[in-house]
Amino acid sequence: MSRQTSIPAGGIRRTAVTLLIAVLLCSAGCMAPALQEPTITLSGVGIENITPGSTDLLLHFIIDNPNPIGATLTRVSFDVYFIDGGQWVFLAHGERGGFEIQPNAETAVSIPVTVDNLRLVQGLLQGLADGGVTLRVTGSGVLDFDITTFEVPFDRTVEVRPGQAREAARMK
Repeated sequence: MSRQTSIPAGGIRRTAVTLLIAVLLCSAGCMAPALQEPTITLSGVGIENITPGSTDLLLHFIIDNPNPIGATLTRVSFDVYFIDGGQWVFLAHGERGGFEIQPNAETAVSIPVTVDNLRLVQGLLQGLADGGVTLRVTGSGVLDFDITTFEVPFDRTVEVRPGQAREAARMK
């Protein structure tokens, strides 16, 4: 005895529609373009203020986000060095976060850091002979896109001239 079962026509349609929806949902993530890694560039260092005990520097960064969605720069952490006799000498550490980064754009971010003048004296003495102090800033930034996170390293050498402090004082 053979027994045949029949599937109602509505059941086949319902099953086919359910499978089609499942396939579309699974493949939807494959159609989205992959996110590109942003870049962080140090665009400059300015002297904001000089007191007998410390010097306030303002580091200017450009975050280039080539992606169609914005991100949050949750943390940027960096170390500042000066050159003394061909060797890099640690000067200061800076860390900050919470910056909103625009989609498909460059976003400028400025981060202050205070340097102890006792450490800076070596660099200034060397810089007086050269006309400026050569600084190296190395670090990384963490950009959160909600669906993924990028840690972006940077390393840049810039020259800071003593006259920048007088210019900054006149601008305030």
